[in-house]
Amino acid sequence: MKKQLFIGAAALVALAMTGCQKTGTIEGVVLDPFTGKAIEMPTVWMDSTIFGTQNPKYPYKADLQQGKFKFEKVPVGEYLIKARRSKYILGQQKIATDEKNPNLSVTLYEYSDQVAPGMYTGSEEGPKKIQNEWVVWSTTCTDASIAGYRLVFPQDPEAGKVPKKDDKKKKKEKSKIKLVPLPAPRVVEGALDVFYVNASSVTSPLVATTYPAVEGKVADHSDCQGFGADEKTGLFVDKAKGTNLNVQYKAENLFQITGNLPKGKQIIQLSQDGKTLQTYYFQVK
Repeated sequence: MKKQLFIGAAALVALAMTGCQKTGTIEGVVLDPFTGKAIEMPTVWMDSTIFGTQNPKYPYKADLQQGKFKFEKVPVGEYLIKARRSKYILGQQKIATDEKNPNLSVTLYEYSDQVAPGMYTGSEEGPKKIQNEWVVWSTTCTDASIAGYRLVFPQDPEAGKVPKKDDKKKKKEKSKIKLVPLPAPRVVEGALDVFYVNASSVTSPLVATTYPAVEGKVADHSDCQGFGADEKTGLFVDKAKGTNLNVQYKAENLFQITGNLPKGKQIIQLSQDGKTLQTYYFQVK
């Protein structure tokens, strides 16, 4: 009889425990990814929950001045936590807690909506854009060649000019086409740490790969569209020596790219879903 009572009591305790979900604390900070500085007064919330800094009863509003937030008694589970501020791009992150680890520290990132698409380095002053002066010389290639640059770009010096009345005779003359050479590569250190702002929002991951840049025959890269009929050579990638770079999501449309670049001239390809978004031409010390 005593044994039966003991088993019954244990069953009741187990039932009571399963009815009580464990809770924890989710806290963290919202930073500008380019400067590493805190974003003052962000709005932070967890989707489909009661937890949010916009709640009138939120007790830690003073900490928002330093970009800090804290949510207490959060049931363990999986959540999507977001941060937003006026004139800033959304930052978000998927998080998960469990019975053994009910507490979590989170860093969220958001950045100014005035940052245009492209590659940047970070600094205390803000993002510094790496101008892609090679884009005019780039060609459109398939996976067979990946990327290619023209060594020269024909430029008409008269293009864009408004013709004058006394220029009628000049119309009969052929414009002298100027051949502008491919700009020199950007000189960088081997340890790469840059940001890339994508032009559009997509769910597939960004892929960053660097390849040695080598001159080759245009005829051997027929999949590259954009070379002139008289151009015999161009700059291409050595596909056999590609190096994958680390890509980390930071905020909406923003990725951080890090890795060690091999020495010499390199072409960095940024792609999504197998399609090239941009290429950059670097000279690694």
